[in-house]
Amino acid sequence: MDKLQLIFFFVSGFLISRLIIKSRLPHRMVFVLIGKRHLSVVRIILYLVAISAFLSFFIPNAITVLTLLPVLELLRQSYEKSRIPAGSMPTMLALSTIYGANIGGMGSITATPANGILVTYAELNQVAGREFLNFAAWLGWGIPLVVIFVIAAWLTIISIFRPWRYRSGKIQLPFDEAAATHPLQRITLILTGLFFVSSLLLSMLILQYPAHTLAIVAVTAGFTLLFVLFLFFFPLNLGAVKAPLLRLQDCYNELPTRGFVFVGIAVVLAGLLYLLSADVYFARLINQLLPGHLPVLAMFLLIALLSSFSTEILSNTAVQISMFLIVLPLSATMEFSAIQALIIVTLSSTCAFMSPIATGVNGLAFGGVKDVSLARMLVVGLVMNTVGALIISVWAEWVIGWVFQVK
Repeated sequence: MDKLQLIFFFVSGFLISRLIIKSRLPHRMVFVLIGKRHLSVVRIILYLVAISAFLSFFIPNAITVLTLLPVLELLRQSYEKSRIPAGSMPTMLALSTIYGANIGGMGSITATPANGILVTYAELNQVAGREFLNFAAWLGWGIPLVVIFVIAAWLTIISIFRPWRYRSGKIQLPFDEAAATHPLQRITLILTGLFFVSSLLLSMLILQYPAHTLAIVAVTAGFTLLFVLFLFFFPLNLGAVKAPLLRLQDCYNELPTRGFVFVGIAVVLAGLLYLLSADVYFARLINQLLPGHLPVLAMFLLIALLSSFSTEILSNTAVQISMFLIVLPLSATMEFSAIQALIIVTLSSTCAFMSPIATGVNGLAFGGVKDVSLARMLVVGLVMNTVGALIISVWAEWVIGWVFQVK
């Protein structure tokens, strides 16, 4: 039933993203960033990572990317005639959004389905420490972890691309200042805020009160229905005319067709691998690769690396469950904390930064931004995967271990 709630959130989030685009908020954002404040490329990259991480904390990360793609395209056009070499700026923009959208899901227990799978698996197997898998405790260590990841992603991108070489003072916007305003912007911001708050509260309720899941899902469905009716059938005064906030054509105009192609490729590939029982062979291989004796931190790092890089090929759900089946019995024989290892697998399986077909987020951003370099995406993603695995393993050992009172 919780998956059904996520579908309702996805519908509402998608409509919010279309309203944001219709109200020209992306134009407004780009105008403020480089048309008015003339921010450097270095700071823009930081803002993109942080904004996408913040948005994906509340809404599905695929919706986050769909919302930010118009911003990325406007920024790309703004820098197109600058001295930045072809491929550098589009790739930086796409990677900033990919990294942020994947990172945000680590901040809250309700932010991604993978976290829900962790909670369910720990409960079914009576894993010690499962009582600490609650909303408040996760926020306590999850939000600082997201902040660290945002900084790490930003430093990784700027260290490899060195964007401080490019000045922003002479950048020309691909639109005039009037295009950055729209009468719908105020109500769009209000509705976006209401959606964030309501989705957060409803997802918290379904986690805290599992016995009332059906009722909470019904309330979520009711909110979604009312939201759809308000957007499409409630006319408002929009300048000289009275019209609803959205029309049917607003839902499919300017969608990233190429991005959805990569998402489709990822889905087809995942299906073929499933039919070929790749997850079974993967589980056997990982079981052989994990050594019998290692220091706990080294074992955690190895688990994080295997989970992260495996997700570049297999779906994160297949990787997560396969790794669960391996590390849970292994924790008993090697005497490390099972709950810490399960959290490491969960976080690492959502950190696929290399391949455009690893996740829907990667495919949407890679295909939705023109001139993104696949070679650079692979190289920077390799670095980011490694850095991310190191951060997760250290954080799990020292911080999460302290929160979960692991001795």
